[in-house]
Amino acid sequence: MAHGDSPHDESKRDRSWLTPVPSVGFTLSQLGFETSRRFAELVGTLGLEPRHFALLRAVQQEEGQSQQAVAELLQIPPSTMVAIVDVLESHRLLERRLHGSDRRTRTLHMTRQGAGAVESAMGLAAELEQTICTGLDESERERLLRLLGLVAANLGVARGALPDKGGGERLSPLSAPGAEPKAR
Repeated sequence: MAHGDSPHDESKRDRSWLTPVPSVGFTLSQLGFETSRRFAELVGTLGLEPRHFALLRAVQQEEGQSQQAVAELLQIPPSTMVAIVDVLESHRLLERRLHGSDRRTRTLHMTRQGAGAVESAMGLAAELEQTICTGLDESERERLLRLLGLVAANLGVARGALPDKGGGERLSPLSAPGAEPKAR
């Protein structure tokens, strides 16, 4: 791209995407990976991973939930949840508190630093959303979300669930034919 060209300049845009692709699944896969990569890159500038953001956002939406309730909402296994909360707590973005009536239960609470991190990440996410939706009017965007919601329901994807169960995993490239898989 030449200096001064905008990626949103209609004359420079790759128009091949305007021709239907024969596979919805493949197209969703491409878009999912690219959106995920870009989002991880953006929140990474704040020292966060997407799973950190998701957990902080869930706590922000309903302060004082039990750690177990947030794990169930995001479909994160308990051991992974503990590790994520440990990281966020060590960075003073989140704190655990004893439940008022059940000493075995810990509730999650946002710190001032955590709220600031979520606010910054939300701004970055809004910019990415704007890039993703360039060329769509609001009714088209809403229709797209409804259609994607139908696809998610068809696949049994729970709303808000993290695609990798909070593991922070990325698919690794395929090994050479006949090579043993690498141990993690």
